[in-house]
Amino acid sequence: MLKKSAGAALCVACLWSITPALAAPKEMPQGKRDEMSMKDTKSSMTMQRKENKEANKNVDSLITNRK
Repeated sequence: MLKKSAGAALCVACLWSITPALAAPKEMPQGKRDEMSMKDTKSSMTMQRKENKEANKNVDSLITNRK
């Protein structure tokens, strides 16, 4: 009984020590990180341009309606 309990406790302790290492995110190579960052930057710049274009249209229509 004692051997089984000790073995089970040891097994649980090993699982607890290994689990965080398995759950940790894998390191991404620098080149891939830069590529992903550039893609995000391009995407955010495109979205910003679209929003600015729409805002400019709204402002223009407000000015036109006021006249």
